[in-house]
Amino acid sequence: MDNVAGTSRMARLYIATGFLYFVVGTILLALEISGMIPVGRDPIFILLLYGFVTQLIFGVSYIFVPGVSRHSGTNYKMIIVEYALLNAGIIAFESVALTSQKDVLVLFFGLAVLLVAVIMHAANIWKTIIGKKKAAV
Repeated sequence: MDNVAGTSRMARLYIATGFLYFVVGTILLALEISGMIPVGRDPIFILLLYGFVTQLIFGVSYIFVPGVSRHSGTNYKMIIVEYALLNAGIIAFESVALTSQKDVLVLFFGLAVLLVAVIMHAANIWKTIIGKKKAAV
């Protein structure tokens, strides 16, 4: 698979995963508001902000930035690692929030992998923005 096709596939995976988190977060919110289960707001916030919004921003940026900059300098393998780290961080935070166990090691791990994923994404996007433009056809 070439870099452009791989990046496009990962962008769609980011967006699909984001919407999955959005649906789960919305269901948890409905269950919390209805009083059916006492979930609390933290797990819902994590799913909606990091799960949905961040995944959507990451996925859409891999679609739009190469088109605007007319350069596809993204590193496909880096996107795969970034995706895995971002989701590992979300799942780590979600597990702590859902269980109400303030496990400092899990929280530190979640924060560390989220930070690495965000830095990797910024580096990948930056490389695409400052890369050489494609020749006009």
